[in-house]
Amino acid sequence: MSERRVVITGLGLVTPLGIKVNQVWERMLRGESGVREVSGEGTGASEVRAVGDVREEDLEIIRSRVGKVYGEQAEKRTLFGLWASEEALSDAGLNGGLETVKGGVLFSAGLGLNRLEDIARYTDSEGEFEYRRLWEDLEGIQPDSIIRNNSNLPAALIARRYGLSGINATVTTACASATQAIGTALRVIKRGEADLMVAGGADSMINPVGLVFFVLLSAASTSTDPPETVCRPFDRRRSGLVMGEGAGVVVLEEEGHARQRGARIYGEVAGYGSSMDAYQVTAPHPKGEGAELSMRRALEDACLQPEEIDYINAHGTGTKLNDLAETLAIKRVFGEHARRLAVSSSKSMTGHLLAASGGPEFVFTTLSVYNNRVHPTINLTRVDPKCDLDYVPEGSREMEVRAALSNSFGFGGQNGSIIVRKYRTESS
Repeated sequence: MSERRVVITGLGLVTPLGIKVNQVWERMLRGESGVREVSGEGTGASEVRAVGDVREEDLEIIRSRVGKVYGEQAEKRTLFGLWASEEALSDAGLNGGLETVKGGVLFSAGLGLNRLEDIARYTDSEGEFEYRRLWEDLEGIQPDSIIRNNSNLPAALIARRYGLSGINATVTTACASATQAIGTALRVIKRGEADLMVAGGADSMINPVGLVFFVLLSAASTSTDPPETVCRPFDRRRSGLVMGEGAGVVVLEEEGHARQRGARIYGEVAGYGSSMDAYQVTAPHPKGEGAELSMRRALEDACLQPEEIDYINAHGTGTKLNDLAETLAIKRVFGEHARRLAVSSSKSMTGHLLAASGGPEFVFTTLSVYNNRVHPTINLTRVDPKCDLDYVPEGSREMEVRAALSNSFGFGGQNGSIIVRKYRTESS
């Protein structure tokens, strides 16, 4: 199992900063924010005033290309997943069918929702829900309702579209979902169950139900400051997460399979670790014990010493509890080397893509290793003295990135950490 090396050959994105990988990466390096004032039907009364939503012009492009796969009114989460998968496979030079490839799909998606509009529409004057009328009018249900779109739909459609008939699974473990999906795909290839996996995640909860959900959890920022400044990871004025939406997908391949077809290799997936806080549903362990265990397991799986990591793409949500817990965990895992690490938060520019967040962040981690460039953490102007690492606040940085770690820590205590290192052949 350990002799099978796994490499990254394709990248695909949908983010508030754009839907083309190079475009998004350049904007990240410039420190641009994709967070805007909330808009849309039913959001006017929301306490949340800033979100990282996909631009309408980008959404129209996505609908025009992949909307026909599942109808032009398909939910955004499904469309995002299809677009990012198509982009990743194209980037990998795999535009045609993959029926002859030993491959599969491991994807993440958030929980399905019952939209309030649907509940209200099919409730009579006595407050009784009219099940028969609902059944007769399924096409009238909101496209992102769980009634029409289960969480496993994107994975199923990706597999059907590209003929990937191997393992197919959907991971729904809150904000750790996409990282756990990619890590599980790594292990599938290492075990020899596949030579190629499409892995990542997609999510969208920017709607009245989604917005109120995180307000009730006391996790969302309700700041009225300019939207682009509201997400402030590691800043002492941080006020909560800013919800985003989008997708991030990668093509993982067994090294020999990739080299045989002459694929460009961005990097090697060196190790993966996961853990469970077993502490509290809505708060991380205050000492970051679950996060610590996740990172230690990733290092052990990669057979790397802490000193061999140069960069961490932090979970970095901008909540009071997460940022401190993650900082403490990094310091315990890396010791004195923690002071030499570059640590930055992608969420400061994209918002929190929830179940999908680990997908784009894995792509950014890969690009950091491939290009020796690290994007900044923006809006960090008043550093929390308890968050005392190098969060790259001054702008993007050129530096050698031999290996990098990406963290995802989710509600319920779910944790995932994954390591990308520079690809070198055994002879180099």
